[in-house]
Amino acid sequence: MQTIKNNFHTHCQRCKHALGSEEEYVKSALAGGLSQLGFSDHAPYPDPDADFGRRMEFDELRDYLETVDMLSKKYRDSITIRKGLEIEYFPKFRSYYEELLTTWGVEYLLLGEHFYLNEKGEYANTYDISSTDEYIFYARTVIEGMKTGLFKVLAHPDLYLLNPCAWDDNCKKAADLIIDTAVATGIILEYNANGIRRGLWSYPDGTRYPYPDERFWSLAANAPIQVIVSSDCHEPKYVWDDAVELAYEQLQTLGIRPVMDLEI
Repeated sequence: MQTIKNNFHTHCQRCKHALGSEEEYVKSALAGGLSQLGFSDHAPYPDPDADFGRRMEFDELRDYLETVDMLSKKYRDSITIRKGLEIEYFPKFRSYYEELLTTWGVEYLLLGEHFYLNEKGEYANTYDISSTDEYIFYARTVIEGMKTGLFKVLAHPDLYLLNPCAWDDNCKKAADLIIDTAVATGIILEYNANGIRRGLWSYPDGTRYPYPDERFWSLAANAPIQVIVSSDCHEPKYVWDDAVELAYEQLQTLGIRPVMDLEI
């Protein structure tokens, strides 16, 4: 049982695939005894060509940030609320990420690469990968974002492993690329409890959680990196649940001691 309880990966109904308002998540965090709650709903893009779906509309962004600010003031005597966003990295939007952290007043960005640039330089969906050859292109997009210094945390770094492929050299190579870049940049890698919530899936080489993948994290355990546990909750009741507790237990088994604060 964790005595210090913080979560910096929280979604709300604005992203179109979560339930609950921002305040409902705050109330759940209070009930769970959290000291800090960081909102990180999926960020929209100002470019209509970057319509990846399942996220707030661009004209909702200001209201989202103002709502988090309002809740931060309302509950300041009970909990610390942080204002973040989860977003993919693409080179053409670098100035936008910088504006989010300055002009828009966002406190932190989570790098959540649900889409990446494939061999042709086109947007590709991480959830639709059918060959492990694509894992290398996923990793290259991710590490380019990591090297910018604009992202505090790499969310679910092993997300690519949810696809129905057996572990092979490409899986390890992608993991090594990501872990080595985490060492070089100091970015925090996230151990994501939402993958545990998805339950056990059948793969060509066995049954496991889609993520976190023990093989990825066994490699990470041998590297001098920072790791944080995140709920990645999409319903208020999951702000702190059994999946989060199990995530901490699994890291302990791997010999990884997670950090508890983003030190924003």
